[in-house]
Amino acid sequence: MDQQLFTASRADAMKELLPTVGEAARYSAGSWVTTIFIIGWAIGGLIFGVLGDRWGRAKTMAVTIILYAAFTGLSGLATSEFSLALGRCLADVGITFTPYHFFAIGRFLTGLGVGGEFAVGAALVAEVMPENARAGALGMMQALSAVGNLFGAWLLGVIVPMWGWQGLYFVGTFPALIGVMVMFKMHEPEKWVKARAAALANPGDKTKQFGSVKDLFGHPIWRRNALVGIALAVAGVLGLWGAGFWSSDLIKSIIPTMTQEDKIRYEQLVSASPEEQISLIQRMDEDKQMQFKHFRINLEIKPRIEESKALTEPLMASEVEIIKQLIPRGMDESSKTRLRSKALMLQQTGAFFGMYFFVIAANRIGRRATFLGAMIMGWIAVGLVFLTFKEAYQIWYLWPFLGFATQVPFGGYAVYLPELFPTRLRSTGISFCYNVGRFITAAGVLMLGSLAVALDGKTAFAGFRIAAVLIASSYIIGIVALIWAPETVNKPLPEED
Repeated sequence: MDQQLFTASRADAMKELLPTVGEAARYSAGSWVTTIFIIGWAIGGLIFGVLGDRWGRAKTMAVTIILYAAFTGLSGLATSEFSLALGRCLADVGITFTPYHFFAIGRFLTGLGVGGEFAVGAALVAEVMPENARAGALGMMQALSAVGNLFGAWLLGVIVPMWGWQGLYFVGTFPALIGVMVMFKMHEPEKWVKARAAALANPGDKTKQFGSVKDLFGHPIWRRNALVGIALAVAGVLGLWGAGFWSSDLIKSIIPTMTQEDKIRYEQLVSASPEEQISLIQRMDEDKQMQFKHFRINLEIKPRIEESKALTEPLMASEVEIIKQLIPRGMDESSKTRLRSKALMLQQTGAFFGMYFFVIAANRIGRRATFLGAMIMGWIAVGLVFLTFKEAYQIWYLWPFLGFATQVPFGGYAVYLPELFPTRLRSTGISFCYNVGRFITAAGVLMLGSLAVALDGKTAFAGFRIAAVLIASSYIIGIVALIWAPETVNKPLPEED
């Protein structure tokens, strides 16, 4: 739910936090915040993954939930008087600190907690389930994350029209109650307790330390498994965070924001002579002129109008044609927010079935073959959605497919990664695969913003759309890594003895 609140409201937050910049610059700023969030996620995952082996699965998971819930609420204070007062205090000592910086720091701190939860949760479920139920339980655990995402998407349509994007982040503090319950009610897995007791009974044996990164990469089998897991994680996480999770931003950019008054104004423009068009533009108030300028320079045509000429030159014939097509598609901001909410709910419905599909397929044809199909399907889905989306009705079939295809690998991470490492290194190994991969993903997400700016205007498509498809080529990394991936279907969890 927490990650969905962020990805669903990112475009709204950037618009309010950076009101004076253009659309391409907002994508770049949004990619920076996403990168910072993922870096926090990766750092938290590494720290708490090791703690999960050394300190315990349940206690570590409780701390991570409380941590990310608290700092999600803090992110919602980015535009508050508290944030502005902090900015003024820092300005007195020569430090520039805006609500955008406050929001980015809140996202980083939130990421620390979010990153830690998956590794310890997957290790815990893997260790308490019998062999014949383990894959199904892990797959369902991961699939149910789509329910949280679905809830977050629903909240977008309910909360934002009433209380703005900040309201979403205040709602995001409620999972802290779950963290408290976990802290006091959840027991450690018996498998971990016994292994930990055996290690404590033989403190002189330094070769089997819990949560040892050195041991993880010092043993040839665990090292190979870790490198394979990292490559698979890079492929899927970059495909999802670098492209799939920008689907809400795609809708915001492709479906024009128009009130009924705007539609009437644009209909007058496209029907007027060139001289009358200039007159109509000059008679707009300053806010409407700014809105029209952004609208015009972001039209998906080639060649595009230069920003400096957007308010001084009449419409080109290609602009007239495309605006005539866009007027019926235009929506006011509230309607567009509800459309994005609906689309994200469809995406997460597809994601639920996609993640659980991995379990069904992997038990029949094996982990490696299922991962191969998942990587190919994810790449196809991103290209199909980002290059063909034009009309609002397309969300009904494109978004479920995008959710299904880009999230199938995540069902695999929950099932497969715990099967690669022994008990004393399981949480550490999972966290390294998932979170070292996130450091690489963070660079790729940052590249999305830079690519969007660099490619904007080079083709009829917005640079953002082409950039997402290029980023999704990360799935090739996972396909290549499968050459060295061990097959673990119908095998027990590995132990060194």
